[in-house]
Amino acid sequence: MGLPETFSKMFILATSLCSWKSGFVGNPQVPPFKTVLELVRKRVMDLACEQQSKKLKCKLEDVQPRDGMKNLPRDIALDILSRLPITSLLQFRFVCRSWRFLSQDPDLVKLHFSRTAKNNPCLIFHCDYPIRNQLYFVDFSDQDDNQTVRKIDTPICAAMPEFYVVGSCNGLLCLYNSLYNDPVYIYNPFTRDYKRLPESRLQFQEKEVLFGFGFHPNSREYKVVKIVYSSRSWRRSRSEVQIFSLGSSTTWRSIGKVVYRLERSEALVNGRLHWVTRPVRLRRIVSFDLADEKFEEVPKPSCGGLNRCNYHLAVLGGCLSAVVYCNYGKLEIWVMKDYNVKESWVKEFKIGAYSPKFLEQNLVQSYGIWNNTLNGKLARVLCLLKNGNVLIEYKGGVLVSYDPGSGKFKNLVFKGMPNMFQTFVHVGSLNWIDTPIDIDM
Repeated sequence: MGLPETFSKMFILATSLCSWKSGFVGNPQVPPFKTVLELVRKRVMDLACEQQSKKLKCKLEDVQPRDGMKNLPRDIALDILSRLPITSLLQFRFVCRSWRFLSQDPDLVKLHFSRTAKNNPCLIFHCDYPIRNQLYFVDFSDQDDNQTVRKIDTPICAAMPEFYVVGSCNGLLCLYNSLYNDPVYIYNPFTRDYKRLPESRLQFQEKEVLFGFGFHPNSREYKVVKIVYSSRSWRRSRSEVQIFSLGSSTTWRSIGKVVYRLERSEALVNGRLHWVTRPVRLRRIVSFDLADEKFEEVPKPSCGGLNRCNYHLAVLGGCLSAVVYCNYGKLEIWVMKDYNVKESWVKEFKIGAYSPKFLEQNLVQSYGIWNNTLNGKLARVLCLLKNGNVLIEYKGGVLVSYDPGSGKFKNLVFKGMPNMFQTFVHVGSLNWIDTPIDIDM
């Protein structure tokens, strides 16, 4: 309603007032004429304010971005949203109902993941010092050191305050109770969706447990693998392998025993989990295919560093890699360029000794999460960065970027980093177990 309509209302009110006054002249119950005028004036002012408020509301609605997003073709809208950081995409979900529905589009989940996976990863920090377990994250970029570490609100902490992280796959974390090895949780740290797996039943008392978590692109299933040994002595130990298929299983199922004594050094490549065997005479690399659920040895080079006993597995550039611990703190990284081809092993990197000041002061201290990983070794290689540098974590929580070209090390420090932690390479995603990602990781 515009100004003419407002004057019209004023005229009608004044006319009514005159008629009303002429009909009640001399009546003592009729309010004074000035009072009535004041009421009319107030009513007119209220109408004017109401009109201004409606105009302002209309202007705001005209510039609301949701209307523009609705008018965009779906493919263009998904392309725009897929380029957002995971934290911005989460905020986008709460703008309005239509945007929330758009953020739940399975095509957006897949497109966003495929784009994010090609960039530098998100880093998840698992901290168990001094007492309570906690998760943190940082959107890592090799071009910007001014990133801030943020705490992850973990809803399962109330039910499971002490936990270990098995690993990350397609934006999902696998966690388990560090005191009793059960229960196991699958958790998306950004959407806060989680699933508690039922406790498993064993035929004997467990003494040592290994876990694996991964996704196979052919079977399109996420699976958790639990390997249990009855004794810490290999010769007297019995073993059992249990599988839980997310989305189709309601209980754990046993597939028999494993003839290898495996160590914690999990790496997921081509839908297969990989571990190394304990060094009795010769250390082997053993894979477990998540589709056919069979163990198999992976060929090693005939000569070189992998004949040594001291190495751990990693995934660099999508390839299975072995990080060999050499004398005086040096590292060698061997990469299998063509999976399961023995001749394709190449010694890709030689990394010199590096000792952060933090380590020099804290070597005697023990950290629970690091004793659980790689048997407490001083360093582990995490991944290759987009600029070709190697990301390395030293015991207790010291992140270092190594430049193979110059041979120089750079300490990575972010605002709000916890004092001691273990790092996991993660891809921030809206993914969940019922929307499997069609991408080879």
